[in-house]
Parts: sequence; structure tokens; C-alpha cells
Amino acid sequence: MTPVVGLCLFAAVLCGTIVNTDGKFLPDIRLPKSILPEHYSIGIIPDIHQGNADIEGFVHLDFFVQSPTDRIVMHAVNLTLNEESIVVNQLPSKAMEIMQENDVSKISSTGISEKSKMLKVLRPVSYDVEKEFAIIHLGSKLEENRRYRVSLNYSGSLAKNLKGFYGSEYLDRKSKTKKWVGVTQFEPTSARLAFPCLDEPAMKATFTMSIGRRTNYTSLSNMPLVKSEPMSNKEGWFWDFYEKSVPMSTYLIACLVSEFSFRQARPVIRKDSDNQSTQNVTDIRIWARADAIDQVDLAVKVTPNMLEFLEEYFQVSFPLPKIDLVGLPDFSSGAMENWGLVTYRETTLLVNPKSAAVRDEMNVERVIAHELAHQWFGNLVTMDWWNALWLNEGFATYVQRLVLDNVSPKYQYGTLQALDFLSVMDADGLESSHAISVDVAHPTQITEIFDAISYTKSAAVIRMMNDFLGEATFRQGITNYLNEKKYKNAQQDELWQFLSEQAHRDAVLPLNLDVKMIMDTWTLQMGFPVITIERNYTDGYAFISQKRFLRGVTPITSSDEKSRAVTNSVGSKRTDFPTYRWWVPVSLTDSVAHDFNQSNTRPAVWLTPSELSASKFIGKNEDSWVIANILATGYYRVNYDERNWGLLDLQLKTDHQVIHPINRAYLIDDAFALAAAEILPYPTAFNVIEYLPNEDHHVPWTSAFRALNYIGRMFSYTKDHGRYKAFMRSLVVPSYIRIGNKFQPDDSPLTKMLRISMTTQACSQEYRPCIRQAQLLFDEWMDSPDPIGSNRIIPDLRSSTYCTAIKYGGQLEWDFAWRMSFNMTSAQDRDVILSALGCSRDPWILIRYLSFVLDPSSGIRKQDGRRVISAVASNPGGRRIAFQFVLNHFEEMFSYFGNPVRVLQMLSSTTSSLNTPEELIKIQKLMESKVMLLQKAQTSANNIQSVVSANIKWMDKNFKNLNQWFDSKGF
Repeated sequence: MTPVVGLCLFAAVLCGTIVNTDGKFLPDIRLPKSILPEHYSIGIIPDIHQGNADIEGFVHLDFFVQSPTDRIVMHAVNLTLNEESIVVNQLPSKAMEIMQENDVSKISSTGISEKSKMLKVLRPVSYDVEKEFAIIHLGSKLEENRRYRVSLNYSGSLAKNLKGFYGSEYLDRKSKTKKWVGVTQFEPTSARLAFPCLDEPAMKATFTMSIGRRTNYTSLSNMPLVKSEPMSNKEGWFWDFYEKSVPMSTYLIACLVSEFSFRQARPVIRKDSDNQSTQNVTDIRIWARADAIDQVDLAVKVTPNMLEFLEEYFQVSFPLPKIDLVGLPDFSSGAMENWGLVTYRETTLLVNPKSAAVRDEMNVERVIAHELAHQWFGNLVTMDWWNALWLNEGFATYVQRLVLDNVSPKYQYGTLQALDFLSVMDADGLESSHAISVDVAHPTQITEIFDAISYTKSAAVIRMMNDFLGEATFRQGITNYLNEKKYKNAQQDELWQFLSEQAHRDAVLPLNLDVKMIMDTWTLQMGFPVITIERNYTDGYAFISQKRFLRGVTPITSSDEKSRAVTNSVGSKRTDFPTYRWWVPVSLTDSVAHDFNQSNTRPAVWLTPSELSASKFIGKNEDSWVIANILATGYYRVNYDERNWGLLDLQLKTDHQVIHPINRAYLIDDAFALAAAEILPYPTAFNVIEYLPNEDHHVPWTSAFRALNYIGRMFSYTKDHGRYKAFMRSLVVPSYIRIGNKFQPDDSPLTKMLRISMTTQACSQEYRPCIRQAQLLFDEWMDSPDPIGSNRIIPDLRSSTYCTAIKYGGQLEWDFAWRMSFNMTSAQDRDVILSALGCSRDPWILIRYLSFVLDPSSGIRKQDGRRVISAVASNPGGRRIAFQFVLNHFEEMFSYFGNPVRVLQMLSSTTSSLNTPEELIKIQKLMESKVMLLQKAQTSANNIQSVVSANIKWMDKNFKNLNQWFDSKGF
């Protein structure tokens, strides 16, 4: 095969610390440390009505001077500071107390009631566009250890790319009128688009917000409304004045101006700890479009329960008097944890009880739980800088499992989350991965690390830490950390300190070992190990060793590692760990004990960076299997000697339920991942799944489909794809017939999910009865006199049914579904249709559909562009069409979406299954020609190439052998 072109061909884009094309480093964009914010008084008037886009406002910032300076440097993007309005005063000794006593209705004044020193402000204000700074120059220096106030007016425009303060519109279905909404999305670095500020997470301050609005609108912010007053200079406008906030970071500020409706949830009531006769109350409201307000009932039901569980779990009360949850028609993320005003896509907050699939309901509860967990990890205690983003996202992802398992145990979400941990290993097993804690500077770099590593891998290693410390020690350490650091910022070493202190108090860890020593090996270096267990069946000992797992490249040997430093995502060398080695807690059971209880997840063996292997006596029973990583609480893969694999195969075929479903899923995934990495023969992996016709659990089946679907994608553009499909039919159809798609009233959520998966696979693998049933149901829907109000396709099967009918239909079916997408009252229903529209086999239909992504008049919202492209790309017949579309429109997409990371995510969805050198060269030529666009998003660009390179190597090493295996089995 033609050699693969090296991944670092274009070093200016892909390798090393970010540099410009002339080889110069990009400038440091961090704020100077000369001043620290203490309090903001902000008034902002967004004119959203009828698509207007103007913003005007004022800022009074009280700050403390740490070192003398003659400049006030603030973040400001696309804002103009009114230079004549800028005033800088030295605050008198008691000005802070005076300010706190001021009525918020007087917020637009300077608030200084004593005579104070006014500093001369030099003109003009200067702007550093690259650093996103507005710099106010002074005629004299600000004095060290003094407090000052800068007051200014400013103007700007509503953003158009779903960040900052942006406008959106929607059609109210009841009144048939167009409505407008203005809302903020500030994380990570977009508060600076709405008002001048010190927009870094460590720059915490208190805020007093005022929002200007027209009479017919309602506003919301983080804190409760104090009062509203008519504006003296704008007829028909009001000021809404809000309570002063607790100390918080700028990215957590939120504002909403809308005509939404709300429903009140049960308040959370708690006794005051100092006065048991006094109640402390948090009010809860759920907001949505007026014509979607009937879809908030699930959120109304579960939010108080979740908030109470989190208070009990953390042993720290939620500190705000209210929390609002808002579903938005246009939102770039899934949700945002703004303190006291949490914003969501409609699909992650609203549920239509008449059309919701089981996954819709679970996903809404999962996302609500995630954002509520952030109210402690992220809001109450905030990472010091974005390199520790995982302290926010990893903990919220971990804790959401605890919330759901306690508030809604029917989902068995803890079991399902194990599948997420498998998925992140796919990305983390590549050379282009990055450490959990990674150096970032530019806003685009920061956006890049909002990925599976920061969310899912972090949650996996937190879960592993919980298990080796024990639940009681872990929880008490977390509570101590939150109480000590509340309203402050923290670095990961501070978390390690609190956990270590508790572990030593509880005698969980010896005094010469602390959490930092263990966990730094998981957070400061990328990747994960494969644990190999080689048994001596004569003496009863097992030799257990670790080595880094890699796919798509030749694994690094131990001798290579000794001279290689760990490289993080931006290419800088770390000297903390000269090798890829971990502290690994290895839990074990065997066929005698078959102990898959939570109590058996504590480590039976520790492997360390200095002791890469260990021997463990496990018994002389030659017919007894061994399994490591009980309940998959460890973040690693496991390989066994050939005989042990055989014993496990025999157990699965004899009585698979002896092994826990999570471990069955991991046996399958490990076997196929090890085979893909050339560590295990593929026939061994296929032996593991021979028992599946007897499997009735969703999680092992999903694990198998993940692995097998990858093989299918690799085969899809070869003449032998039919062999693969014949094999899949032989595996799936008997189970589809046995398990069926007839949902029963007593079906558990996992049973429903299994029926959905079986139906999807049966139709996908061209099982004719499945296809005919989907066509009949879709035809019946099309022929209905009221297709909007009458759809007999059960919600759980709509995704599969729509896709199948559109795939085997033509323009008539496609156009019908397209029309229906605009008549759905549920955002989830619309998403199902948008995904199904990508299933067509007609190239011209797919090309037309893709063109809608860049057409604002088409009805495809910006938030849905990635869904459309991914839908077409996941269709084997549309994959190359979608890839070519992105290549042809790359710069236009950058301009339209305004976010290089989002565009590269769209490109990634079209390239993840590409597997030829010619396609890789096309990608590399794109990267080379767009150096300036990509220079701040090199991690995403690198990942795209790394995945395709891994696919090419897989084809080179495995395609021929697998084809022969299919042939030998008669396929």
C-alpha cells in the first residue's frame, strides 16, 4: 500500500505550539494582573424587536490595584467605548460599603457619595484586536493597594453566531406570529461581546445587573428581580433591576429578553442552620415558548428532586434564592450552567409526552442533572484557568450519573454511562489525543477542549478515583474542598490536597502516597494503558503488566519511551512524566467467586510508573477464568492470554449472565479494540460475540454494534461489503425476530432501547420484513388526513422508520418529511426528521439538503447545521458527497458559523470513515491551503488526520484477513 503521508506535514497548523506562518509565536492573550475586579454594576439594553440588533449599555467596575499601572485593560469584542463617558475615580475608604447600601435603581450613577480623586483619562481608547482588549490610558498611575471605579458607556450589536448576546426568532404556532428573543451564551470567552469586562474565570466579582426591555417583553438574569421602572428617556421601555449576585466569573452571567412563559416547580425549602425556625427557600421556574409550555412538565417534576439530592450529596446548600431553567429555539451548546439562569436547547429541556422516545426523556433528565451539578463544580468553585476545565465538566459528567441513579433509577444510567467511557477510548487511543489538563491560551484553543476528553474521560477517571478511595472518603474530601473554596477559584492540585488529607485521615492511602501522585498520571498525560494478564496455569500466578494502548500507529516500546517526553495537545514538552506510565488500580474476580459487586471494585493489585508489572496468586484451577476491571471502574483496556480468552468464551456460551453486563460489554469492546490495534487476532474477538444470539441486555449488544459498525464503515466502499452485511444479518435477524419491536407496557427503558437497536440494525442490514414494515407505517402516515395530529408510528421507532422509508423511497417521501419538520411541536421530533432526511440514496436530494445548511432562508437553524451534515455523512451513499460539500464550502462555512472548531467538527463528521490515502491527501491539501483559518484550531485539525490515518492503517493490516475470515464462514 502507498505509504501514509506524515501527520505533521504542515507544522504551522498541526504540530508544536501554535505559531503563525512566519514562525512567530502568537501573542500571550492573558490579562495583566495589575487590577482585580470586585464589583460590576451593569446596565444593558438589547433591542431585539423585529430583528433589530443594537446593544447599548453602561458599566461601573470597582477594582483593586495589585501593582501600579497607568492602564485599565478590559476585554471587549465588537464593542465601542464612548470615550467622553469614561470616568475613573479613586474610591474613598468606605465606598464599597456605601455602594452595597445603594438602591439598585440608582445604578446608572457613579454611586460615589463622597468626594473622591478623579484621574485624567487620555484619549483615545486603544483596541488590541488580536488579544481582544480595550485599553483605557490614564494620565497618572493607579496606586497599589487602592480601590478605584471606572465608569463608561458603550454600544455594540447583537451577535449572529450564537455566542455573546445574540438574537433569535421563532414562529409562535398559536398566534401564527413571529417572535424574537435575546439571550446570552458567554462560556468560555464571550462575555466580552456583550459588555467590557475582565473576562477570565479567576477574575471573580459580584454583579448588579439591570436589563432594558420593551413593555411586552420579560427579562431574566442570574438573581431575582427587585423591581421594574419605566425609562425616563425611552417611551415604552422599562429597566428591570436585579439583586446583587454572589461572587462569580463573567462566563456565568446570563440575560434573557423574551415573551416566554413559565411554570413553577416545587421550591426547595431548607431550615436555616443557625436558626431552625427560619426557612431558606430556592424558587424554581421552567421557561419555554408559550406554545411549548406544555412540554416542561418533566423538568418541573425532576428539578427539585435533583437539587435536593445534590445538596445532600455535596453537603453544601445551593446558595441562590432562585433558579430558572430556559429552553431556547436557537442554542449552540446542549445547555449552559449560568448560575441561577440555566439555558438549554429545547431538545435537552422540553419533552412532548405524546411523542417522546425513551432516550428523549432520559437525555432531558441527564442534561438537567449535568447543569445542576455545575452549580457546585464550576459555579461555587471555579477552575482557575481553562486548562482545568475538567474540574467543571468531568465532575458534572460524573455526578449526573449519581443524580439519575438516585432520582430516576429506572434508566440504570450508571450502566449506560459505561458505554460512554468506551467511546472516549476511541479518541484517546490515538496519538492526536490530549491530556485532561492541557495548556490553552487563545479562545479558539479553549473552545477545542470542550470535548470528550474533558467531559467523559475526566468522568471516567473521577469514577476510578472514587472507587480506589472509597465512597465515604471521596465524598468527605469533596465536601471539604467545596466548603473551603466556595466563591473562589481552584487548581487541580488543591483538589488533590483535600482528597489526600481525607484519605490519610481515613487510612485509605499510606502517608507516603497521595492522590496527586496517582491522579497526575491520568490528568497530565494523554492516553491510557492496556493491562495484560498472562496466567501460569501450573503455579496459579498471574503476571499483570501495563503498556500504553495505541491504535493507528506502531505502539511505542518501553525502550522508546525512556527517551520520550509526554506531549500535550499543543505540542509543548512536559517533563513531569518521561514515559507513558500510570498508577493503575486493577480489580479482579474469577469463575469461582464471580464477584461483580461494587464492593469488589477496590484494587487487588496496583501497577505504578516504577513497577510496570506485578505477580498475583489467583489459584491453580485450570478451568477457571479471570476477569479484571470489575464493573469497568478502571479507565483501561484488558488483554488476557489465549487460554483465558477461551475460558471466557466458554462461559459466555454456557451462561453469560454469570458475568455482569458491563463486563460483558467491555470484554467485547476490548477484544475488538485489541484486534484493531493488532494486539489480538480478529478470530478471537469474533469468538467472544458468538454467544450474542442469547443476549437480552442492551449494553453488551450496543458494545458489539459499535465494534462491528466500524468494520462495516471500513468495508462500505469495497466490493466485499456484501460479505459483511450477510454476516450482520446472520447475527442480528434471529435476535430481531426473538426480541422483536412490539413494545410492551412493562418494558424497562433498557428493554425499549434494545428493541430500538435491533430494529435499526435489522433494517440497516436490509432485512426485508423490517424494511416493508417501515414503509407501510410511513405510507400510512403520509396518507393520513391529519399527518400533524395523527402519527401512529410509536415514538421509539420513528428514527428507524423514517430513515428506512426515506432510504427506500424517493422525492415524494423526502419532501413529505421535509414539510413535516416545520410542523413539529416538539424539538426532538424535528431532530429525528432532520437526521432521517440524510438517509436518502438520491445524490441530488442529498446535495440539495446540504445546501440548506448555508441558506438562512431554508429553515435550517445554525444550531442544526452539524446535525444535517452528520446525517448525510453517516449515510454510506452520502459520505463522500458530504465530504466534498465541506471541501467546496470550507471558507463560506467559517464565515457563516463564525466558529472554526464547529466547522472542523462538521468536517470531522464527514471524514471519520474515510480510509484511503487519496482522501487523506485531500484533507492535507485543505489544511495546507487554509493555514490562516486553522492556526488557532490545530488540535481539531490534527485529530481529523489522525482518525483517517488510523483507518488507512486498519485497511492495510486487517481488511484482507477479515475478508478471508468472512469467506471461511461462508459469507
